[in-house]
Amino acid sequence: MATLEAFHAVLDDKRTPEIIRNHIIDSLQYALRNHGQIFTSKEVEWLTAWDDARIPLAASRELQKRVAETQG
Repeated sequence: MATLEAFHAVLDDKRTPEIIRNHIIDSLQYALRNHGQIFTSKEVEWLTAWDDARIPLAASRELQKRVAETQG
């Protein structure tokens, strides 16, 4: 969670260059889509509330996958 909090702080910092911001977002999207199981449920739920729409979308999909797995 500490790493995600650090990423969130960097993304919220207006001084962060756009290239760094995009790299963090792309990396988190990739991890959520391809290795979502490495995140705890609490982390995924928290990611669904981030400001950038790309992260909450990927996190919501991971949550949906988890719900489907538990029901199926």
